[in-house]
Amino acid sequence: MVVIAIPSQSNGGLNDNLDPRFGRCQSFTFVTVNKNQIKEVKTIPNPAKQEMGGAGIIASQTVYNEGANEVIVGNLGPNAINSLKSLNLKAFQAPNNILTIKEVVEMHLNGKLNMLDAPNVGSHYGGMGGMGGMGGMGGGGGRGGGRGGGRF
Repeated sequence: MVVIAIPSQSNGGLNDNLDPRFGRCQSFTFVTVNKNQIKEVKTIPNPAKQEMGGAGIIASQTVYNEGANEVIVGNLGPNAINSLKSLNLKAFQAPNNILTIKEVVEMHLNGKLNMLDAPNVGSHYGGMGGMGGMGGMGGGGGRGGGRGGGRF
């Protein structure tokens, strides 16, 4: 028996869409599979979706605590993939188009998804974005004109 965790865009379930963001998804759908047949489906909200940092690590621990053996994802950053590996969870990559949870599970059961061994996005992909702006000091564009402002 295998329990697969899939990041979901809204409330989860087989008819919900896969969310490409693992750590910041709205919820997780857990699909229990036995002999290539779906036996049980449950959903939980993602406790990491509003975290300022470490969402991938928290999400990994959450799916592990809920009994998952595998995850199907759109994207995984370096912290998430390392956390999943440390918990002995296998990660499989879904295609980057809009698919339902049921569709990606069927693709996985038919051997059409590749295992992810390395991150496929950088850190903080799909994150909270809190450090934007002008990129630090000096957003004035260098037009001060010096002491005299360019006037004689």
